[in-house]
Amino acid sequence: MKIFVSVLVFVTALTVGVQSLAMNKEGSIDMDGLFPPPQSNLSFGERPAKPELTAPSFFQKINASQATLTWKAVPTAESYHVQLATDPNFKWLVKEEQLLKGTTLEVAGLESGKHYFWRVSAMKPENKNGHIQGAFSSSMFVTSATK
Repeated sequence: MKIFVSVLVFVTALTVGVQSLAMNKEGSIDMDGLFPPPQSNLSFGERPAKPELTAPSFFQKINASQATLTWKAVPTAESYHVQLATDPNFKWLVKEEQLLKGTTLEVAGLESGKHYFWRVSAMKPENKNGHIQGAFSSSMFVTSATK
């Protein structure tokens, strides 16, 4: 019986407390007063824009075993994610750099007579709600075959 009375007193106190917190000016219960709408910071939700790739241009022939990948800076980006691969699906990565601060990447050791695919994505690591990385911009180039 003591437990029943204790539970009854607790539920009554909880009900009275909630009703007093949720009363609006007209005296009726306003449940929205208990749960205010979430305030979001929209600057944390903006996805960085796609970078514009500048060199090497699409299907450009490179006559060396090294290349300099360059792109234009994205104003909202803090860093960049760069990938270089020998296949268009980026399964066979040759080089990958995450959180790269500059807008160029030197790659060496390229094999002659191969197609290389590269892509760059702007990153904003301060975005905590999932929009950390923007869309990739992709291109490819060819190394000349030595005979």
